[in-house]
Amino acid sequence: MADRVEIDFLTAVERLVPRDGTLLVAVSGGADSVALLHLLARLSPRRRLRLVVAHLDHALRRGSAADRRFVERLAAALGFECRADRRDVAALRRSGESPEEAARRVRRAFLLEAAEATGAARIATGHTLDDQAETVLMRLARGAGPAALGGMESDGPGPFVRPLLGIERADLGAWLRRHRLSFREDPSNRSLRFDRNRVRRLVIPALAEALNPCAARHVVEAAEKLREDARLLDTLAAARLTRLVARSAAGTVALDARGLSRAPHPLAARIARAVLERAGVDPRRIGARHIESLLGLARGEEGRRLDLPGGLGALRRGDRVVVGRRRTLTPEAAR
Repeated sequence: MADRVEIDFLTAVERLVPRDGTLLVAVSGGADSVALLHLLARLSPRRRLRLVVAHLDHALRRGSAADRRFVERLAAALGFECRADRRDVAALRRSGESPEEAARRVRRAFLLEAAEATGAARIATGHTLDDQAETVLMRLARGAGPAALGGMESDGPGPFVRPLLGIERADLGAWLRRHRLSFREDPSNRSLRFDRNRVRRLVIPALAEALNPCAARHVVEAAEKLREDARLLDTLAAARLTRLVARSAAGTVALDARGLSRAPHPLAARIARAVLERAGVDPRRIGARHIESLLGLARGEEGRRLDLPGGLGALRRGDRVVVGRRRTLTPEAAR
């Protein structure tokens, strides 16, 4: 009888990973990423994939050096090149950035560098269905909009792919036990100091016990439906944005204020976000208040101004809203 984990994984890989190329595999040493590597190792010969293992020591806890040695030995035993590095995330942490955010940013930068150095077109990570459910619940609790509630994509952004996103963590653990494959336990995963761990260890088990044993899977299925709706709205918003833009130059966007204010809110909010990104606002710093403020500017009186992150601003002048650098944003800019 075929193994369900392997069948689901093969289906995902066929969709996400091209044949005859180099694939960078992010391996922390934990169960999920180790399962990812072993599953890919079984598939790589028939798909003619060159696998390169990537491991980053975040220098955040004792034992991280042992994790690196474990991953290096595992890669060598499987016959794969290993790119490993140590970066002091605590020292690299930015002002106002949580330790988890800093770790994600530093790890992403490392993986992109490793992919470029090895010629990898894709970077595979070990995110599972459970990770997706946790992400959706955390975003819901923090007041995220419909697009963010769709959770992670299996493909993207950029070169990242997540072949395990439809597979539950418990099924991967059972697969590892059946094949007697070892991995490293990260003690920080048990700490309730971190938001994700609280959702993982307290919230999802409570939902499974009180409401439905398949609660995590149902959360993910609902997120997929939201993601489908969001894709359609994104397409419609992009088409309308093209009609609304009156002028677009490097770092400056001018658009029809009345047209924006008359658009249905789900489209108007997406158009506003796209305009902010096109003008140079860091997407990670765009919040609901920035979007709503820009929409309010489009509905407001001539001469009103709005300050935006990163030294940018917006100005209402006549029938236009202009978004650009605050120091160069003059009334003449909107003409």
